[in-house]
Amino acid sequence: MSDADLAAIAPAARAAQAPVDPAWAAHLRRQQLDLLARQWTRSPFAIVIACAFVAYTVRNHAPLALVGGWTLVLIALLFARRRFVQALLREPPADTPRALDHLVWFAFANGLLTGIAAPLFFTALPGEERALLTMILVCWTAGGVATAAAYARAFYAYVAPALLPIAALWALTGVPANIVLAVLIVLFGLIQVFFVRDNERVVHESFLIRYENERLLDALERERQEVLLARDRAEEASRAKSHFLAAASHDLRQPLHALSLYSAALSLRTPDGPVGEIAGHIVQTLDSLSALLDSLLDISRLDAGAVRPELRRVNVKAVLERIEADFRPVAGAKGLAFRVTALDTEVETDPVLLERVVRNLVDNAFKYTAAGSVMLATESGERTVRITVRDTGAGIPAAERERIFGEFYQIGNPERDRSQGLGLGLSIVQRLARLLGLQVELDSEPGRGSTFAITLAHAARSGAASPGAPAPAKTGTPVFDAARVLVIDDEPAVRLGMRTLLELWGCRVAACSGYAEAERLIDDDALDVDLIIADFRLRQGESGIETVHRLRARLGDVPALLVSGDTAPERLREAQASGMPLLHKPVPADKLKQAMAGVLRR
Repeated sequence: MSDADLAAIAPAARAAQAPVDPAWAAHLRRQQLDLLARQWTRSPFAIVIACAFVAYTVRNHAPLALVGGWTLVLIALLFARRRFVQALLREPPADTPRALDHLVWFAFANGLLTGIAAPLFFTALPGEERALLTMILVCWTAGGVATAAAYARAFYAYVAPALLPIAALWALTGVPANIVLAVLIVLFGLIQVFFVRDNERVVHESFLIRYENERLLDALERERQEVLLARDRAEEASRAKSHFLAAASHDLRQPLHALSLYSAALSLRTPDGPVGEIAGHIVQTLDSLSALLDSLLDISRLDAGAVRPELRRVNVKAVLERIEADFRPVAGAKGLAFRVTALDTEVETDPVLLERVVRNLVDNAFKYTAAGSVMLATESGERTVRITVRDTGAGIPAAERERIFGEFYQIGNPERDRSQGLGLGLSIVQRLARLLGLQVELDSEPGRGSTFAITLAHAARSGAASPGAPAPAKTGTPVFDAARVLVIDDEPAVRLGMRTLLELWGCRVAACSGYAEAERLIDDDALDVDLIIADFRLRQGESGIETVHRLRARLGDVPALLVSGDTAPERLREAQASGMPLLHKPVPADKLKQAMAGVLRR
């Protein structure tokens, strides 16, 4: 493509806001070659008809051999050109500019053979036939305006040798009228040149628009692939995070569980005196650490879809009064006013999950309020109940309002003070709210505090309301009456701790590390079992669920509890599908006793 051609398409390129670059120029040449070749595969048939008109016009005034020879040469050239362009269409050439140059030479040869009809036949013709020959040649060249619109150089090479001979012959007659006719023929050729140039510009613009559309589609597809790749990476990172949390939680919970069992046994053996006081401090510390690990577990359980709401009628006042009772000592210790407005109204939701949402919001308010007050209030509308938690804390900057719902993110705790938690409370709130179909609203102003709110629908009028989540049952002295318990755990320290605690509760305990050892106990000691407490994940890939099923095949439908430090989502789903109660290490003594009593009563 010449510099002049590139300059001709520059306005179109600027109009489409795309620069003329080498890639576009190469694309344009390929499109021009393709369109010109396709046009030329159809044009020979029209040219053959034009040849027939010329032959018919000069048949009585020129030798037949001359007419026939001219016609055959022209037709042979046309069909040679047609075969050439068909080959180009079948197999696009590697050198597009060279192929276009060949087409320009074909156009010049075609114009030369067309124009040579004038010197061959003009002088032998009378006036009317001369005019008819001129009209045929002029119309002949006009047909090239459409066929060569994709590449103007081809038309330029064709029109000059096709029209100049007939114009020159009219001018050489010396007759003024004929000279004027010659000038008109030349002007007509120039007008055709301008038309072709304008048509080429339109074609270039259409090519450019299509080219830009293709580039945009390619760019959009690349961006889509990049988004998909980024999403896959984010999902992989989330899975890796969950697996890391599960592995870290499991490894931490194993020794903590054993320590919890030993401390509970120590408290039972020496309830008074300095040793009992130390044992109490150990239990308190373990409870605090267990609460932190439970927050990690909540994240994994929610992400695993292992938590399903159980909707029922719930009395909002009962839920809020229980939260008030738990946090009233916290408010007194921090010197904060704690105001609670609890309306006696009912909603339909999961009472346990609702209480967890509100409790986390209240806990968060107390953590970040150094002076002033915390308010827990309800507002009842015609169809909804709105629960709000307001504080007079430091407030949340606008830039932080999305980030505070992320895991492990805390404002104003760069030193990671454990007393302020892990930064998981609001993340759990958001997941639980989404699970309940609620939206957590936040209104905050730095220096003036924050307000969190959730809105629930009123319950239907019929039916009795649940007071909310039941309070944990109080457990006291052992009630198991020499129950025979089989403990299965691959950690020796856990087995020993469990045996010590259960025997203090009056149980008869057999402990083993897996199914093979349990089978030996059954065979050698004629073991009779009232309850199985099995670790979820045992050595060498053995599953506690599968082990319980195999033992039940021998012992009957023995009640069983699963105990696990594994928080991986897939493990949680497996445990839920098994139908066995699942306790998470470290298990507090009271919770273990309550779970044992529950399954033994069934």
